[in-house]
Amino acid sequence: MPEPELLLRHLALLLLVLAMAMPGLFLLRVLALASAVVSVVLAGFVTYDGVGLFWSIPMVVVLAVQIALHWQRDAVRPLLADERFFHEKIVPSLSPTQTRRLLAAGQWRDVAAGTVLTREGEVTPELCFLARGIIDVLVDGERVTEMRPGSLVGELGLVTGQPAAATAVCATPARYLGFESSRLIAILDRHADLQDAIELAIQKSLRGKIHRGIPPVAHIAGIAAP
Repeated sequence: MPEPELLLRHLALLLLVLAMAMPGLFLLRVLALASAVVSVVLAGFVTYDGVGLFWSIPMVVVLAVQIALHWQRDAVRPLLADERFFHEKIVPSLSPTQTRRLLAAGQWRDVAAGTVLTREGEVTPELCFLARGIIDVLVDGERVTEMRPGSLVGELGLVTGQPAAATAVCATPARYLGFESSRLIAILDRHADLQDAIELAIQKSLRGKIHRGIPPVAHIAGIAAP
């Protein structure tokens, strides 16, 4: 039967490894706190390690305070319906606080049918998240597909820096969240957690469009393939 000291050491290190594997800061802190608590038990009641106890206790306090502050910030205002939809569809790994920070870089717009979001051959001005409505995608004036709520529009132009390969026009009245490209890039450069979440969302969106065989995306993906 393994000794309690050995079991506790393994448990503390396992929790620390799991913490490093977490995609979000909140879960990382929770598991790191659990690891620190195990270290306190180990140092204070098993090995009687004064140095280990001296450093483990402040670690518990710091992590507990950070988690409490995180909960307090998230409790200030719940996400609204459209914001929750964006969070669920695009950045589910982010906390509400992180999502609000990202949302602050964008602007919600309600537009009429016929509004053009991207124009074929022109630089894409925004990355758009469609919350309501339907968007027609046109290539050479021909409708090739449509996009429904939960979709990203303009992500290919943001990634490649090339002019839009298709025109995206609202087939119905629509509501979308628009991120002006330079402003979005600026906030992503300052916040690695937001950058990781958006990059993952863009990759997922492009994979879905390639799988569906949307011509502009499939064509560019074919050119880029080795």
